[in-house]
Amino acid sequence: MTDVHQIEVVHTRVFAASPQGGNPCPVIPSADSLTDAQMQALARKFGLDTVFVLNPSSNTADIRLRYFVPDHEMGVSGHATIAAITIAILNNRLKSDKVRIETITGIFEVKTVMVRHSLIVTLEQNKPVFGPTVPPDGVARALRVPASKIVLANSPIQSVSVSRAKLLVPLLDSNVLDAVKPDYEALWKLCDQLQVTGLYPFTRQTSKENTDAEGRQFPLRAGFPEDAATGVAAAALGAYLATYDRKCRTGKYVFRIAQGYAMGAPSLIEAVVECRDQGVTRTAVRGAAQVTGREHIAL
Repeated sequence: MTDVHQIEVVHTRVFAASPQGGNPCPVIPSADSLTDAQMQALARKFGLDTVFVLNPSSNTADIRLRYFVPDHEMGVSGHATIAAITIAILNNRLKSDKVRIETITGIFEVKTVMVRHSLIVTLEQNKPVFGPTVPPDGVARALRVPASKIVLANSPIQSVSVSRAKLLVPLLDSNVLDAVKPDYEALWKLCDQLQVTGLYPFTRQTSKENTDAEGRQFPLRAGFPEDAATGVAAAALGAYLATYDRKCRTGKYVFRIAQGYAMGAPSLIEAVVECRDQGVTRTAVRGAAQVTGREHIAL
């Protein structure tokens, strides 16, 4: 009889603003025995951004994470990192409240703190890299919104990266944001041209309470059309808002970013930004993951 290898999967939701909200993320807490093909197959099976926890190959890291969406492996993922670190701590694989994680994008620092029985995870990102500004017409066609609904009076359409580049598109209000129905082929072509990993249309005029902005994330050829909550995009948006709205005045800013409402998955992401000497000196994304189930899958 052939031995059947069983792999544990922990299902989570990250950045949830309601019991049905947040971005679902399967975590494989012990993935060292898996091949690349098996990891890709699991992500395709779940149809989600899936994170794999491995022993580090770098002696400067405490843990290694790999991230797969259904169609490819990708660099660091904010919500998936928060999910993986939460499970690693629950499983006693990590014991410190300060952790260095190894990813294909680089090594990132993570801090954790327990707040009212929830583990709050802060993922440090890089200083922002602002790309060139982009004219509205092609973006409007890709998002299928009138160019007049893209608001450029206070800030431009621009690529911003704190780990993976996103094209930030300021829209008039949450009604316009909710109405976005992209032409995905045009959107992906635009991503290729601009060398970004997704479009992040957002609005400052959100209808959601206690939030600074609301966004939607349309990733590049991920195998699913939209993300319910995107940490790296929210952190990039935080750097953008600190630059254009706060004029990089010295201080620490926490921007609360709503996402996922158009998908019926309400989410809330905290983007942390620090500024000094008229520049952004720190970006991070902060949130929590909840366990929604566990299973074992035969490979």
